[in-house]
Amino acid sequence: MRQIRDIVDTMDQMYTPAARRGLMYRTAEDETFNGRTVRLDGRDVLHFGSCSYLGLELHPALMAGAVDAIRRYGTQFSASRIATSSPLYGELESLLGEVFGVPTLVAPTTSLAHVAALPLLVDAGDAVILDQQVHTSVTVATNHLLVQGTTVEVVRHNRMDLLEARIKALLPRHRRIWYLADGVYSMFGDLAPMEELAALLDAYPCLHLYVDDAHGMSWTGRNGRGHVLGCLPFHERLVTATSLNKAFAAGGGALIIPDPELRRRVRTVGSSFTFSGPLQPPNLGAAVASARLHLSPEIGDLQARLQHAIATWNSLCREHGLPLVSRSNVPVRFIGMGKPQVAYAVAERLMADGIFPTLSVFPAVPMKRGGLRFALNLHQTEADLRQAVEALAHHLPRELAREGSSLEEVFQEFELEPACGVLAAPSLADTSTVVVETRGLSVDHHSSCSALDADEWDRLLGANGTYNAAGLAFLEAAFRDNPERENNWRFHYFIVREPSGRPILATFFTETWVKDDMVAPASVSREVERRRAVEPDYLVSRALMMGSMFSEGQHLYLDWSRDWRGALALVLDEASAIQRRCGATTLVLRDLAADEELDAALTDHGFARVRMLDSLVLPLGWADEPAYLAGLSKSARRHQRLKVHPFNGVYDVEVLDATSRRPDAAELDHYYRLYRAVASKGLEFNTFPLPRRLFDELLRHPSWEILVFRLNSEPLPVGFGACFRGAAGAQYVPMLCGLDYRYVEPLGLYRQMLRHAVQRSNAEGFGVTYFGVGAAHEKTRYGSEARAQQMYILSTNDYNQEVLAQLLKQPDMER
Repeated sequence: MRQIRDIVDTMDQMYTPAARRGLMYRTAEDETFNGRTVRLDGRDVLHFGSCSYLGLELHPALMAGAVDAIRRYGTQFSASRIATSSPLYGELESLLGEVFGVPTLVAPTTSLAHVAALPLLVDAGDAVILDQQVHTSVTVATNHLLVQGTTVEVVRHNRMDLLEARIKALLPRHRRIWYLADGVYSMFGDLAPMEELAALLDAYPCLHLYVDDAHGMSWTGRNGRGHVLGCLPFHERLVTATSLNKAFAAGGGALIIPDPELRRRVRTVGSSFTFSGPLQPPNLGAAVASARLHLSPEIGDLQARLQHAIATWNSLCREHGLPLVSRSNVPVRFIGMGKPQVAYAVAERLMADGIFPTLSVFPAVPMKRGGLRFALNLHQTEADLRQAVEALAHHLPRELAREGSSLEEVFQEFELEPACGVLAAPSLADTSTVVVETRGLSVDHHSSCSALDADEWDRLLGANGTYNAAGLAFLEAAFRDNPERENNWRFHYFIVREPSGRPILATFFTETWVKDDMVAPASVSREVERRRAVEPDYLVSRALMMGSMFSEGQHLYLDWSRDWRGALALVLDEASAIQRRCGATTLVLRDLAADEELDAALTDHGFARVRMLDSLVLPLGWADEPAYLAGLSKSARRHQRLKVHPFNGVYDVEVLDATSRRPDAAELDHYYRLYRAVASKGLEFNTFPLPRRLFDELLRHPSWEILVFRLNSEPLPVGFGACFRGAAGAQYVPMLCGLDYRYVEPLGLYRQMLRHAVQRSNAEGFGVTYFGVGAAHEKTRYGSEARAQQMYILSTNDYNQEVLAQLLKQPDMER
């Protein structure tokens, strides 16, 4: 549930500012519509947001059909279709049967068609594979399938090779496998590969297709039957849903189900056929007229005119070097812009020029793949198209430059071949705002901590965790030359300075591999680990991460009194460049305290916020044990008295450090086994196991010590805790532990380890103990304070996050 709230909060962050800027949720001011413009703020603007691609909403025949239906049947016929239907329903379904070549059911909407059909088409024993970009209305309908126990997975967009691999994997356990996709994808305007899907249908008799072709209706295919049925006119294992809105220009949705018995069953007991209101006479009258037009030669003339407009738009975009994401012959045209704030700014510029496109940002598209969508229709003139493209060509490079980006970067981000004649970046005179904002700030970028001024670094970040200069030297030594790829890191240290040398920002990043379910609920990670046992790279991503996987705390220093926004922008630009070079799909900023200004700045840069587990912090400084206990809550004191103190003195505790005896390899191997026993249960914060090499390095560095716990009855230690000692008594950080679980409950092993860490850190004069994340219920009983912290993620592809979101929907996943 936390992840769902995070997504909703991020949507609010993205959409609310856009609405305030007049880019979304507008209400037209026209007294009448002409299909070409809408009136906003007292002036007419070219409207590129209408999906009525053929302009039929103003066709005389359709308007006459709606008026005639009102005169004959009134404004509504308020009866459920389970009882009786308007006479126009029978006429419409008969005509649509001719359009599609298959008997057709009319539904109140396309979304409700999905809700009616899918629970009846798909059985509990079937498996469902969702295309990554299938329309939200389809994914919402699959929630009904999850309740009945159907297996539901997600596959990368239009990757037929991966789809086939999942078919083969699921085939032994499932009688039927359903692939749910769109015919025309409504954001980027690309198409389902129907020829390849037809080949898969032929190769796998278990495969069934369910395709939403709402955006393919009318403008393509024989009789305007759409992209899907235009390419694959009939297949007994293909079910198509489409829209009678959009280019059809009436209202409602349609289901084309070849199997007569399935069609009868959906019509008889489908939820939205029995419990939802019907289409009303005006919609039905317009739909009957539209169906007749689709069966006339006029539909072909309209389709040809629209194809000419699409070809004109594509040609103009190529001529001006714009990042047109799909060069298909689809009336949905998407211009990629990358960061959301670029899309906001260009949309505002276009509005000022009298052009109103559709703003498309996260979550409709991945965070770094924002842009503007232009819906082409027959009301628009060639001059309108040229005006829009020329305005884009003028504004887009300038806004990209203001954000430190370029058209070349956008082409790279969307994995597009550069268009011929890509526009050059504008001159500095055009981007003086950027120069002013960043003038004088410089970035020091180092790949080793040995290049840092240790005193300066420690002053800025050294008291925050395990990453003072000495701690960084340990990390660099431990996370190299390991056999596991995820335990070999590359380090990047950044300090942003003013001309005087004053530091404004300091941080470090590591290149590594991460588990995408790192902060997912433990139940989800448990399922993911089951899959990883067969596919080790399942939901694993290359990442560039602020901090590291062996550090916790505030990894970012900002001087809030100076130009911290400019400094942050410089570092994020550097990090994005490294992300591209190293092939990381994810840029992660970790362990950040909640701050509205920082949150807004990072959201503007395209980051999605994710709530992390709380960090547990214990302020130190009490005089003796009675004073410590007095500072605890009543329930915490009771816990100490009943669960902790009875085991005081049970364990012999030895402190190992760089000056003490050196454990041999066999002893370190034992510690590593104890650690792996803990790590195997640590699904609350799911990470890769640390390398064995780390244990060799610990006691070579004076900042670390190991508390070793022994029982007289056991020849080997039963537990240990590795703790970091900050410089000048600043902080004490119990960073990892190992446990023999036979003694956790009966002899309170873990609680004794916490007790000794608390006592030792206070007795040694440290100011604070950072307990990190996890085991919050136990740590707060020792007086630790829970501090909220955020993670910000910028992904080039949201596929893995969408797979996790699907797993979260499984009914057996604990929230």
